[in-house]
Amino acid sequence: MIGPPDRSSSSTRLVIFDLGRVLVRICRDWQHACECADIALPTRAPSHVDKKRLQDLFHQAEVGAIDFDELAREAAPLMGLSPIQVQAISEAFIFGPYPGAAELLNELSQAGVRTACLSNTNEHHWGLLSEVGHRAFISLDRLDHRFASHLIRARKPDEEIYSHVESQTGLPGDAMLFFDDLPENVAAAERRGWNAQWIDPSLDEPIGQIREALRRQDVLR
Repeated sequence: MIGPPDRSSSSTRLVIFDLGRVLVRICRDWQHACECADIALPTRAPSHVDKKRLQDLFHQAEVGAIDFDELAREAAPLMGLSPIQVQAISEAFIFGPYPGAAELLNELSQAGVRTACLSNTNEHHWGLLSEVGHRAFISLDRLDHRFASHLIRARKPDEEIYSHVESQTGLPGDAMLFFDDLPENVAAAERRGWNAQWIDPSLDEPIGQIREALRRQDVLR
């Protein structure tokens, strides 16, 4: 019987993925999401104060301080939209897994490599990612661990969320191989001693970048 490949040369014991722009294709920005939802942008752009309030609302949703309905109600007047439009734009924001993402997760599983996701997200997006049949769906049950900011009540790059992963997995930082598209999240992971790899979103081929890094780390051949 042929078993999984020998990974004795690799110190990696858990491969952790961000979701958006790493395993899952998402819109470039809110304007792009409006276009995808076929919703016209309001003629009046949010003021500086409104933009700061909007950012705060989205951050609150990402740490579970408010639910998505409250986010939509509070954000809508600041954006010149209705709550229903905010929900439609939010749904349009996620396209779904990149080609090859599911195959990569299967290959890692077959090789005996433990995997996890670590994502800044909210309850609405998390639900779409988990909804079988929705275009955003990705088989999160393929992962050994699923870490979402709104459930942990902390978000990257706060140190607390990385500490939570270590506590829940029982692994030290140097056993982690982490992929993220935001430099500040990568830097925060590195400060914890994680092996963190930046995914360049401008190349629009994250699965290829991930595979190359996994080969360099002797996680996959």
